[in-house]
Parts: sequence; C-alpha cells; structure tokens
Amino acid sequence: MMTMLLQWAPIAVSLLAVGIAFGMVRRERVARQALENKFAATEVVLKNARQQQESLSKQLTELRAGTLGMGQTLADMAQQLEALADRQGELAMQDPDGRLYSRASKMVELGADVNELMQECDLPKAEAELLLRLQQMHTHRRR
Repeated sequence: MMTMLLQWAPIAVSLLAVGIAFGMVRRERVARQALENKFAATEVVLKNARQQQESLSKQLTELRAGTLGMGQTLADMAQQLEALADRQGELAMQDPDGRLYSRASKMVELGADVNELMQECDLPKAEAELLLRLQQMHTHRRR
C-alpha cells in the first residue's frame, strides 16, 4: 500500500498544483477585470470633468467679453455725460434770464418776499408772485 501511495503521491501533488494554479489564474482574471472596470469608470469621470471645464471656460470667456463690452459702454456714457454737463454749463452761461430765475428761486427758498424779488432780480410783480406760489406748491408736495 505504501508503494501505491508513493506512486500516486506525485500525481496527486501535481494535480493539486495544477488546481492551485488554475485558482490563482482565475483570481488574477477577476482582479484584472475589476481593475479594468475601475479604470473605465475613472475615464468616464475624467471625460465629464474635461467637458465641464470646457463649458466653464466658454462661460468665463463670454463673461469677459460682456464685461469688456459693459466697460466700453460705461466709458462712452461717461463721455456723453461729460459732454452734456459741458453743454448744460454753456447754456446756463448763455441764458442770463435763466440765471436770473435761478437766483430768484434761491431767494424764494431763503424766504424773500415779492418786493425783494422785484428789486433784486428786476422781475415784474406777476412773475415774482408766480415764483412764490410755485415754491409754496413745491414745499407742500414734499410734505
């Protein structure tokens, strides 16, 4: 029996070794498949991140362009406002009656009466009374 056991022992050991080898190969294949799946998932995540980065980059470019456009528009508007202010100043200087009425309006705000307006601003009585009434109406509306 011992001889028979010794004859079959190498075959049994060989079969056991082959079985272990097949098991290890199978485990390696499963591990490789899991690794490939993780790699594929990582590639998908990377692709999505790149698409999102491209989208954000486009949005940033659009925002920059819009900001530059708004800056130019604001600069143009500032120039126009400055030109209007200059023109307004020129018109105020050309209109002596306008300055006269501005002065009269300020006097009314400070409490001047009809006679003071007529003397200081050289206004007719009707215009002085009209300025006083307008100022009174304006004061009542504020309250």
